[in-house]
Amino acid sequence: MRWEVAGMEREEIVSRLRERKLLVAPDAVDHLVGEHAGEAEEIIKRIIERASGPFVSRELVEETVSDMHEAQKIKSIVVLQQANYTPAAKDVEADVKIHDEWDVTGKSTCTGHVEDFVNYFRDRLARESHLLKNRPSDLGVTRMSALKQSMQKKNARIVGMVWEKRVTKNGHTLIDIEDEETSLPCFISKDAPAALKEAANDIVSDEVIGFDGYLSNGLFIVKEIIWPDIPIREKKLVEDDIAIAFISDLQIGSRYFMQENFTRFLKFINGDAEKPQDRELAGKIKYLCVAGDVVDGIGIYPEQEKELVTKDVYTQYEIFSEYMKSVPEHIQILIGPGNHDAVRIAQPRPRLPNEFTKAFEGYSNIHLVGDPAFFELHGLRTMMFHGDGFFSLAANMPKLSGAYTNPERAAVEMLKKRHLSPIYGENPVVPEKTDFLFLREVPDLVHFGHVHHNGYATYRGTTVINSGTWQSTTAYQLKQGHLPTPGQLPIYSARTGTLNILDFGGD
Repeated sequence: MRWEVAGMEREEIVSRLRERKLLVAPDAVDHLVGEHAGEAEEIIKRIIERASGPFVSRELVEETVSDMHEAQKIKSIVVLQQANYTPAAKDVEADVKIHDEWDVTGKSTCTGHVEDFVNYFRDRLARESHLLKNRPSDLGVTRMSALKQSMQKKNARIVGMVWEKRVTKNGHTLIDIEDEETSLPCFISKDAPAALKEAANDIVSDEVIGFDGYLSNGLFIVKEIIWPDIPIREKKLVEDDIAIAFISDLQIGSRYFMQENFTRFLKFINGDAEKPQDRELAGKIKYLCVAGDVVDGIGIYPEQEKELVTKDVYTQYEIFSEYMKSVPEHIQILIGPGNHDAVRIAQPRPRLPNEFTKAFEGYSNIHLVGDPAFFELHGLRTMMFHGDGFFSLAANMPKLSGAYTNPERAAVEMLKKRHLSPIYGENPVVPEKTDFLFLREVPDLVHFGHVHHNGYATYRGTTVINSGTWQSTTAYQLKQGHLPTPGQLPIYSARTGTLNILDFGGD
């Protein structure tokens, strides 16, 4: 049934809200009738869809009107493809293959029971142990239970999960590791070679690791540390002259979202560029990867509402959808969630739910993926995740001191450990039966965000990209001493393996 705005009286407004078991304050009705009679239908519709409680106050009406006008303002920004602009990528057939087995969407089985945690860690141990057992070695891998019954000082390789690492009062390092059968204390002397002691600093709790050494008086004397790691290989390239653009952490809804700068990016991707070389580069973009925090969300941190200009999460996603629909249809868009998005805060995260992404229906070039996600773009194996494990690694590995300004360094350590969040408990992780944060494949590209600071690296043939943010510096970041790099757009050439960084962050 369509609501007729003309002649909508107080009684009709009260009746329609009462049908949905909503009580409306008299001054809220006065405000609707007196100030927004022509918009009353849309306003009431939005209130009914999004009401979080049984009471409709004037403040709620005003917030709804403000958010509605904000969305309308975004819709009025028309980003059109430039005349006489024929992007080269338009004539190249898209090649997207999404590996759903990496995606937790529809597969979450955790109930919070002890068995969930046991199964989670068993799965991690089994998967990473398999990698370590397949590493070339003259020793082979010996089960710790068998080693305990064997001759002392026999050289061996053992594999286990780190239970605890500590430094003794005499300066030695003790690492307790365990497998499904037993545990074993492992010893690194303070007089060990410098390289071994330095490597020991990189060991973190809950990761799966290998040690070469020998057993002596109940202690395993470590001579070498082995991580699962990725193999050394040449960077993979493709024949077609296409490019991949990367963005993350738009934080739409925040007063610090850089709307004008992001609009300039959309104009660029539609061929509106002053420099001929930039226009040519825009025409090569075939894929756009979005690594989460597309909106700022609601109630993510204390007093967040003071920093929001759009206080309704549905409107935030409505605005985001309008932006994404401005991207040319020949560009394939892959969108994952972050900790500010309308999914569970803990990793692994499912795809953005349909109630927030209805506007994408019918857009075959827009693909929603979970966090983490693994997909192939033109044959390039791409790992995309938001990056929640960054801060726990940076806090526990001395070599990552100051990594906020070089976030790619933490991602390299994740590749070495073959895990996106090895330390359990310092950032929320749901103990699923399958460890979705384990890197079961070797990626050609790794893309993440979360840190709001761009960073790039190449490690053993894998290109690592942190795409920064489209949010300017917040008061909280200033207090923490963090200086983001907003508006920096990395574009990866799939044919040459090189990166171009365009700056949209200026005024």
